[in-house]
Amino acid sequence: MMSRIIFIEGVSGVGKTTTATLLSKKLQGMGYKADCYLEGDNSNPLDPFNGTYPPKISMTDFFATYKQCWQSFMGNDLDRDFVILDGTLLHYQINDLIRGYSASDVVIVEHLSDLLSIIEPLTPILFYLSSHNVSERLIQARISRKQSAPSVSSIAFWENRKRIDLLALERLPIETHIIDVDFATYEPDNEFASKFYASLGFVETGVKVDDEAVAKLKL
Repeated sequence: MMSRIIFIEGVSGVGKTTTATLLSKKLQGMGYKADCYLEGDNSNPLDPFNGTYPPKISMTDFFATYKQCWQSFMGNDLDRDFVILDGTLLHYQINDLIRGYSASDVVIVEHLSDLLSIIEPLTPILFYLSSHNVSERLIQARISRKQSAPSVSSIAFWENRKRIDLLALERLPIETHIIDVDFATYEPDNEFASKFYASLGFVETGVKVDDEAVAKLKL
């Protein structure tokens, strides 16, 4: 059986984990077999480092480790309709490449494109949760998690991360939908959620998306 891969992406604080969890429960309630792997999940089949920071290896070895992991995944019998992945393509891979290797935008995009070519038969789709105010999202997320307020450098890092993310989405060979989370948050039966179902071929929807960002993509 061939699965459909669903990536849920976005910078810190936009609701990736909540969205992935609720989407998984909704699909399961509709009778589909859906696995969901959240950020840091040590059983994520597409994370070769099992939810932890990668060891001190060369960037070449980092790339090779990921490719081997994704190729191994494709060699398995995927007895699922959907595999939902929280932050697996962009979120922590780009973080690791920036923080560990100071990788350029071009190198990041080339690496992610190579990985997507491996899972192309599974028709991957990416939902990018986007906020126009990264700083406010970070602050609210830290409050909800009972953490200290983000530093100026942390806010700058995530604002740059959003820039890199959107650049990558323009160039990566994957069907992408950018959703404006300033407009709504995911609930199983609201218009925000129906955007996901429509993109997966279930229903029609008129949910608001980030038109400026979408205009840049080859949908």
